Amino acid sequence: MGYVRLSRETADSTSVARQRQVIEAHARSRGWELVTTVEDIDVSASKRRLDRPGLTRVRALVAEGKAEAVLVWRLDRLARSVVDFGTLLDDGLNVVSCTEPLDTTTAMGRAMAEVLQVFAALESRTIGDRLKSTIAYRVGQGDRWRGGPTPYGYKSVPHPSGDGKTLAVEPVEAEFVRRAANIVLGGGTLYKAMQALTADGSKPRRAETWSLSSLRVVLTGDSALGRQSRHGVPLRDEEGVIATPWEPILPVEHVERLRAILAPRPLTQTRRKASRLLSGLLVCGTCGSRLRVNSRRSEGGHIESYGCRANGDGRACSRPASINADQVEAFLVDEFLSVTGRMAVVEHRQVIRDVAGLAEVEEAIAHTTDSMREPGADIGALVARLAALTSSRDELASRPTKPIIEVVETGETYGQQWERSDDDERRAMLSGVLRGPIPVTAIGRGYRRIDADRVAAPWPWLDEFANRFIEPSWSDGGNSNPNAVAWLRERQAARANSST
Repeated sequence: MGYVRLSRETADSTSVARQRQVIEAHARSRGWELVTTVEDIDVSASKRRLDRPGLTRVRALVAEGKAEAVLVWRLDRLARSVVDFGTLLDDGLNVVSCTEPLDTTTAMGRAMAEVLQVFAALESRTIGDRLKSTIAYRVGQGDRWRGGPTPYGYKSVPHPSGDGKTLAVEPVEAEFVRRAANIVLGGGTLYKAMQALTADGSKPRRAETWSLSSLRVVLTGDSALGRQSRHGVPLRDEEGVIATPWEPILPVEHVERLRAILAPRPLTQTRRKASRLLSGLLVCGTCGSRLRVNSRRSEGGHIESYGCRANGDGRACSRPASINADQVEAFLVDEFLSVTGRMAVVEHRQVIRDVAGLAEVEEAIAHTTDSMREPGADIGALVARLAALTSSRDELASRPTKPIIEVVETGETYGQQWERSDDDERRAMLSGVLRGPIPVTAIGRGYRRIDADRVAAPWPWLDEFANRFIEPSWSDGGNSNPNAVAWLRERQAARANSST
């Protein structure tokens, strides 16, 4: 059995194809049958150690007796740690290197393998130390790019000095970043900005399409400000102010506003995950108790239903309601999407217009406070600077600002939002529209039909003044959906008749 590993794209001499060729030739020269060749591509032996999919399969095949030995191009393809290699040998793995005098099926070969592994581990540590030293040197130069994935909106170019690389704005990508920022700052949603970029052909660096999370990182991260970070902390100049070695794509005040707008909303309390879509929304039409999910065995598996358990809980209910879970969910989802499916989703957002210069002053205060914690900080000078900045902030903050409530279309319809949501999010959509719990009427045995008489959902559009829900503005092409309109008129008439 052969084993091939490649941690990254390298020269042809270490490519997957080259390793395979050498392994196959060695097996033929010794008259061995090559059962299979297992690959680990883009996997580091130093970082992943023995936790590699291909290596796990190799160990399993040997343990099952389906292979007697493992052929590798070089020993370091299998392991770079003496401890890891010793573990593989203890597991009964016989290793044969095709380019080194190594065959652990013999005592001399096993001893030679352990010696070679010591030097392989030394080489790995030396490479790591050299890489760390190079990164530290580049970062210390201020405007040198340390290497790694280039931030979106920039490109890596040779430094004017000829020593290393630096970053320059990539005009096309930078324009996409500015456009997305303008959409959000102008009252649009992140989803709308994502749609606009996708429609214009923009793609992130490591994916085919933008996601909400990837676009949020670009708009709220330090990279768009022309900053460089190490270990997640932005680099600072000698005065403690965050350094800006490259041309910013967005100004500081815009990024501060984007961070405030796009900050994840904290949960006020931990919620227990509900078991089904309508959990907590259905009540017994007889006693008003919440219906809970029941499950029973059947020939086809399990059948779940929502049922009243008042009697079991010690409360009296003369006619406990019960209803098939799949059927009632399908019925209510159809009612909900028939009316709202093409309506635009809106958000009510409170916006406080920025005072010019306030964002920069607040950022400078944060930087100064951080500088006080650094070894050797000139506390006296920093305190004086902080006092001046605080006074400036108080003066700017005292200027009158008036919160504005904006109703912003997200760019999605309820139908689109429903499709991309999970059960918890869908339940929140339903509970945000319903005007109370949904009563379920108890019926006789054998009655299977589900209708509005049995499940009377308190939808707001069934009210007397709900005609706005069927205006043409929410449907495709300015024309109302005739099926939804007919259904809604019928439901409104039924509600009116039942109240007279």
